[in-house]
Amino acid sequence: MPWQTLLIIACLLLPARGLATPQWIEHASIPGPNSPTVGLSRFDQLFIRTNNQYQIPYPFEKLGDYLEDQVDNHGKKALRRVLIPMGRSLQRDTAAPDFFRFPREVIALEGEPVASASLAGLVLEYRLFIAHQPSTRTLEVISYNDEAARFEFQVVENYAEGKTPVVRQANRVMCLSCHQNAAPIFSQTPWAETSFNVEVANRLISGLPQKFDSLIGVLTNDAGVIDVLVERANYLSVVQETWKKGCDTSRCRAALLRAVLQFRLSGKSTFDSNHHGYLEDYYAQLERNWKRQWPQGLAFAGSRIVTLDPFSQEQRTVEQDPLSARPAHAKWYQLDSILARGIVYRLSGFLTLDDIRRFDTRLIQLDTLQPDRGQHFRAPCRVSKSQDATIELSCGEIDSSDGPQAIFEIQLLQNRVDSVRVLRLKFAGDPNIWQPRVSALNTNSATIELELADADADLSQRLANGNRISSAKISLGSNLSSPFSGSGLDIGISDDFRYLDKALAELVEHNDMNESDSLSALPFRRRQIVEQLMRQLGMQSLNWSQVSKPPETAKKHSRAELNGDIALLYPYCENCHSDASINPPGFLYGEGIAQKLVQCAPRILTRLKAWGQGYDFPRSPMPPPASLGLSGTSIDTWPDSDHYRQLLNALQGLIDKHYLDEKNISWPATDYAELPPCLAAN
Repeated sequence: MPWQTLLIIACLLLPARGLATPQWIEHASIPGPNSPTVGLSRFDQLFIRTNNQYQIPYPFEKLGDYLEDQVDNHGKKALRRVLIPMGRSLQRDTAAPDFFRFPREVIALEGEPVASASLAGLVLEYRLFIAHQPSTRTLEVISYNDEAARFEFQVVENYAEGKTPVVRQANRVMCLSCHQNAAPIFSQTPWAETSFNVEVANRLISGLPQKFDSLIGVLTNDAGVIDVLVERANYLSVVQETWKKGCDTSRCRAALLRAVLQFRLSGKSTFDSNHHGYLEDYYAQLERNWKRQWPQGLAFAGSRIVTLDPFSQEQRTVEQDPLSARPAHAKWYQLDSILARGIVYRLSGFLTLDDIRRFDTRLIQLDTLQPDRGQHFRAPCRVSKSQDATIELSCGEIDSSDGPQAIFEIQLLQNRVDSVRVLRLKFAGDPNIWQPRVSALNTNSATIELELADADADLSQRLANGNRISSAKISLGSNLSSPFSGSGLDIGISDDFRYLDKALAELVEHNDMNESDSLSALPFRRRQIVEQLMRQLGMQSLNWSQVSKPPETAKKHSRAELNGDIALLYPYCENCHSDASINPPGFLYGEGIAQKLVQCAPRILTRLKAWGQGYDFPRSPMPPPASLGLSGTSIDTWPDSDHYRQLLNALQGLIDKHYLDEKNISWPATDYAELPPCLAAN
């Protein structure tokens, strides 16, 4: 047999990557319990005050003002909001027919926690999302729980003036039927059902003239910002999975944390990806574990659903129904350097800028005790451009393999140095090209002494390896009016990141001796990690938000005695339809279930038949495709199963017995909206 044939056979025997089924990081089929077993949501941390009582500002505008005060967004507004009068949430019909008088409002936050001397602050950016429906006096909340490494879904009822709000955990199975990523979702651009749509905005102006008098107050770029925040929220599960399972030793997690600290200390510019700890303890270990933990790869759910224009005359597609099963946003079959770096970037968002500023300040303080450590570099300089009172000074050789290369813009005033701007600063072996801010300037006839800081954050200027540019001095010629002959640049680099290296090594030791769990297989928890690093660095502890809340006990639903095949509704429908709710209808809740089923049978049967082949139905079938696995079946096997056929026949029997005018409930000839409403009497 020729070698070419053998090669073809061998290739055919290899598992096809396209046929591999990656493991979902989050999915509707693995919802978890409604109430967390550990930790609290951001919402609980913010609004539980004393004795487990919630104190939630009212009205909703005051709640927004309170949240705005918790976040610093560098001079821009932190609270982002959109109005969605005719959306696709469970609250979509509650304001009918006054959709534009009672629009649903969704808010999210952008920015860092407000800094203070001793208060740690809560990370709220892309970790808290709240929707308000005024017609039902309800808040729907999705907020992050650090200890459990998941988003919690909560509902606030009785949110009205003079009322005591009631907060409960939402039915997680029901929530994840749409939120299949166990996180917030948002529509794709152009966000047509939101107030970003001009037609929606115009109708809001007509419906709420006391609130809006022009498009200026309605049309903003907030929809786009919320879209980005929602997408970033979905990556939290990815980095947590990597931290817990991708790394399986404290050394691996310490190496990952080291890269995170370097990245944040450099002003989110770079980190040392060539360090042996990164390559051997993190990347190599993660690569090995990836093949062992996820041999078929990882699937990552997406946050975006197909946009829907509420005024469009076109037939809605099943893809526009958020209950429809959505494909993975990304599938990672193997680890590569880009993905490994991306995990560093995403994990860095668990720390705050104030955390990093504290570490930066402490490293400088410790370095003053041993000021002789570090490196010094010198590079010759020359005038590369001179015009009027502006001189451009180039230092070092651009292609040099050693030392710094820099370009400075020097402004002269009456033959004296007035200001200096750094146009370029590059170090050999460091991947970044810096444009640091000159935070302090001291000049005389012979030298210019500079203190450099990060251009965007109130931090020292640091290199990829975490070390600080401790000094910068330009030596000038004797006469400023001449072309600076003989000038040079002196740069000092402080090796103060060594203190963090020592603290990380001690954390590894404490974890390996079971004296700490900050680098264990538990979720990445900012409080534990920051506190223990601060302790190793000899820093004062911070005040953290500390509230307690007893876990909610799971509700037990008593099943009514349903006889025959109609009882199959329980295993396939009770996860979402056994609560006292109208949306979705609780036809398996409470008393009189038999009568409720008669009332709801036409719509149940219609959604059930949508599983059949050849039907063009603009709503997703029921049970929801993404949640079908909870019932012990799958999308592939369910439509051909005996249970499916038995349920169809049982529901058709109810209709034949109780509805005389069958044409009103035949499907698909009748529009779904024209079918008898489910639980109309409620």
